[in-house]
Amino acid sequence: MLNSIFNNTVSMDLDALSKILQDWTNRVPLLIVGSGASVPYNLPSMWALGEFLKNSISFSGLDDQKQFDEFKLLLDKCKDLEKSLFEINIRPNVLQKIVSQTWELVNKCDLEAYEVFLKNPVSFPFADLVKHLLGTAEKKISVITTNYDRLVEYAASLAGAFICTGYSQNYISHFSNGIHQNNFAGLKGYKGQANIWKVHGSLDWFKNSDDIDIQLPLRHSIPDNYRASIVTPGLNKYFETHTEPYRTIFSQADNEIEKAFGYLCIGYGFNDVHVQPKLIKEIRNQKPIIVITKELTENTKKAIINNNCKNYLLFEQDKNPANTRIYSSALGEDFIPNSSYWMLGEYLKLLKP
Repeated sequence: MLNSIFNNTVSMDLDALSKILQDWTNRVPLLIVGSGASVPYNLPSMWALGEFLKNSISFSGLDDQKQFDEFKLLLDKCKDLEKSLFEINIRPNVLQKIVSQTWELVNKCDLEAYEVFLKNPVSFPFADLVKHLLGTAEKKISVITTNYDRLVEYAASLAGAFICTGYSQNYISHFSNGIHQNNFAGLKGYKGQANIWKVHGSLDWFKNSDDIDIQLPLRHSIPDNYRASIVTPGLNKYFETHTEPYRTIFSQADNEIEKAFGYLCIGYGFNDVHVQPKLIKEIRNQKPIIVITKELTENTKKAIINNNCKNYLLFEQDKNPANTRIYSSALGEDFIPNSSYWMLGEYLKLLKP
């Protein structure tokens, strides 16, 4: 079917391509979701977050302000938020302000996206993907995401899934390192189970004054005497992730990567030291991987194309933005004209026989 449309313009066997991705996707790969999946819904990019932090933070203490000014100079120079934060051993007051302001911006944009989904659920193809995968025999999916936002949770909700992030399903809920081991997929009223492992934290997660992990859904502000439980870029990332709930979440994420049949990466750039080492090990052992993103990072190409991986399909926007460029371990590299299959909504069309 696809070849009959494009056989005069591309050399790639598009019917073969479609059969491969249908096979790999319908066997329910582990979903790995990065920031590129959220940007289309007006969640801030790392660049936008860096600009916001520069313009929204100031300190009365001279030492704190001096360090923050140093951070701003570094950010202006290298244009890389994470690299700038790595260069500085951040003072506690500066770190706390960066965390709270990061939460403020991402939360504001997230709640705006939530309103859009409520008014027009059909505008959210991620929900269609989750619904499609839950239609398989096992009725269970797993997602690893480096994002703070709740877009994966919104998608699973629209798809009718029971969501498990490690916290109980209460308005004030607590973390349990074994709650996901229950089988919720068969509960009446739900269409399946979605285990969502948020390796850098969530907008809904907080620590109280006693350092207890608590989930408070859909807050418009951080409660008094609480702090946001999100892991910002920089050196503190390594310290934070050795504490709960992250120790359990990383353990579960590793288990999911090891036992997965394959992987579907959406907007993930292979820039995270917590997820990618084990993922790269598994795809080098011939597990299939699909990546869809607007622009493949050099790290992605290095980790997959240049790393002796045997089963991959990579989709990105071509240099000519009207086209999709595809890299396939089986079919080579080519482009599909007049297409946007690097976008999830368009990619889903390829899943239809």
